[in-house]
Amino acid sequence: MLYQLFSLGASAKRGFGLDVMRAAAILIVVDAHATIALNEYYDGAFWHFLLPDGVELFFVLSGFLIGGILIRTYEKNGRFDWGLLLNFWTRRWFRTLPNYYLVLGGLVVLALLRAWRSGMHHTLPPGPTLAKYVLFLQNFATYIPDFFPETWSLAIEEWSYITLPLVLLMLHATLKNRWSHRRIVLATILTIILGTNLLRIVIALQTPISVGELGFRGIVLTRLDAISYGVLAAYVKQYLPELWTNTRLNRQLLITGLTLTGLVAFSSSVFIIGYYYNWGLTPAYGMYKRTLYFPAIGLSMALLMPYMDNWRTAAGLWARFGIARAITHVSLISYSMYLLNLTPIMINGLERIPTTSLAVGWIKVIVFWLLVLVSSTLLFKFFERPVTALRERLSSKEPTQLTNERMSE
Repeated sequence: MLYQLFSLGASAKRGFGLDVMRAAAILIVVDAHATIALNEYYDGAFWHFLLPDGVELFFVLSGFLIGGILIRTYEKNGRFDWGLLLNFWTRRWFRTLPNYYLVLGGLVVLALLRAWRSGMHHTLPPGPTLAKYVLFLQNFATYIPDFFPETWSLAIEEWSYITLPLVLLMLHATLKNRWSHRRIVLATILTIILGTNLLRIVIALQTPISVGELGFRGIVLTRLDAISYGVLAAYVKQYLPELWTNTRLNRQLLITGLTLTGLVAFSSSVFIIGYYYNWGLTPAYGMYKRTLYFPAIGLSMALLMPYMDNWRTAAGLWARFGIARAITHVSLISYSMYLLNLTPIMINGLERIPTTSLAVGWIKVIVFWLLVLVSSTLLFKFFERPVTALRERLSSKEPTQLTNERMSE
């Protein structure tokens, strides 16, 4: 009975390599939030400093999947117009908005109920600030408030889904009689990457180093290029298939990508900040984290895509002991895990329990993981998947190759 309750019945057509990437991304994110339960007993495990940024991996993977759909739609129809644009947005928003608004509404109701029970004023942000969450404006030009802070990355993705096809629409309308589709797609990607990086550099030069670099990571206007590195990988797959399917090249790119991703992650980790200070490189580090870090980590992770995309099925150890099934399961529920793990479960639940010892902290970590996995599975199975299926009745199907793309953001 429990197996039927939590079984998701994943399709055999899913690409296993992409599932591995998505599962790795969400597990890194949730693992980082799990350390909150340890409070002062967390000793900053060294291996954490070697892990890449799970959110950045999500950006690249989403860009690859969504960019691939957009490019194939463009090529299949031979044009890109408002009808295709609205269909693209409809399918994206049916995938992301219902879950988001359900959790957002639940947090608002929870805060109001707690205020009613305690007889005190609620802890929600002011009305105008709360209203920004409805339109993903909570971190459009400033860093996100303390309420539901993890949605900074979702806002960046949603606005990227708006700007990317709009730029394609504009360039197609302007250049369709002079440029090939391939050239227009590349110009679209480079316009967003170069434009956003230029804006980020200008703002970075105008902002004192003492302000720090966190806002640059979590503000929509300075991160519109976040998914474009994955879209660039989708461009290579579409227009240079002989390179994309080259097994030897894919392995070389995988090794290079893993090495560069690890080096970039370590170069920006908390562990090494003290060394930058001792070496007198703090200003240079601040500028690096505001500017070059983002294309460096994005391009490094994009190098992983050819190998992972061509890794279609699980074999060997991956297929044993339920490992492949577990990875696919986590990949499927990753969006629900993203929405539920930090604010609903950790901040509004477990963090309210004092961590009085290391043992208590680890018990909270275990309970946290169980709650995240169980609640995310139920949310996906009984709400996210059924609501996402409604879009098939309200929109036209897009050209896809794998189930991963049908369930992508």
